[in-house]
Amino acid sequence: MPLNRHPLREITQQEIDTYKRDGAVCLRQVFDKDWIDLLEPIAREVIIEKKDVGLLPTIPGRYMARCIEEYRKFVFESPLAEAAGKVLESKEIRFFFDEFFAKPAQSDAKTLWHCDRMAFPVEGKTVPSLWIPLTPIVKENCLEVLAESQHDDVPYWLFSPNARKMIKPDDRVPHPDIEPMRGDADKRFLSWDMEPGDMLIVHPWALHYSGGNPTDDWRIAVSQRVFGDDIRWAPRPDCLNIAGVCFDEMLDGEKPAGPLFPLLWSEDGRSDGDGQYPRGFATTWPKTEMGGINEYDTFKKMKVKEAAGELGKNATEKVD
Repeated sequence: MPLNRHPLREITQQEIDTYKRDGAVCLRQVFDKDWIDLLEPIAREVIIEKKDVGLLPTIPGRYMARCIEEYRKFVFESPLAEAAGKVLESKEIRFFFDEFFAKPAQSDAKTLWHCDRMAFPVEGKTVPSLWIPLTPIVKENCLEVLAESQHDDVPYWLFSPNARKMIKPDDRVPHPDIEPMRGDADKRFLSWDMEPGDMLIVHPWALHYSGGNPTDDWRIAVSQRVFGDDIRWAPRPDCLNIAGVCFDEMLDGEKPAGPLFPLLWSEDGRSDGDGQYPRGFATTWPKTEMGGINEYDTFKKMKVKEAAGELGKNATEKVD
């Protein structure tokens, strides 16, 4: 099976400039069809049929490369890191984690407007989402990005599992309501028709959203998270947990490295390979029903609480 290791065509300066300007760019024809043929059937088994392949039952949409050999191969041998490195103009690309995103046919489930910046225990801007569809995408079920929103330096409060157990600090503001801006002539809303083999790169500070899925088939995409040159550890208690590494090992200001964050691609041809990247997890658990891979209902409930001021102290309350 001729699985391509390099993008099917050169990344252009126009694509690099588009990412810098808009905070997102859709790269056409990065992966050959054989990659999709390898990955899509497994995604359907895990997402739709809930096949137990060893993923965490609480978050079965994440860490596929730990448990599924085909997804491990995709991380370490596909052109995703090279394509990302060239768009980000980064000399190195390291692996962070991977996850599924999916919506069933004729679904009206929406993903709330948000950005990913404060989810991750790092500082820097080269930690994008590489969003790769495994099924045909239409604009109505594609990610939608508010162009140029990555230029706004705002540490929004994100509903990570850790954050849900905390009182929201006063200096962390909720994500803005973007929907009323649709009639603003100065705002640009970006979405794409995409084919399997394309790849969308979204800046971690860019506000993005997803509507429902009006098609008659599941909408399935895989998202790869990677680190570029400027990323340094900056752990906070509200960040996502990362399987296998605790905050004690995330030394402030240090560059991520080591077996859990292997070098996938570099300008000078270096890479680590998958020899030390873990298979499976450090813990075991009893047989249990797999949860869903998306949390739309949870986010909706948290948004209601946020609007009601129930995530932190009342703004008028005085502290001695």
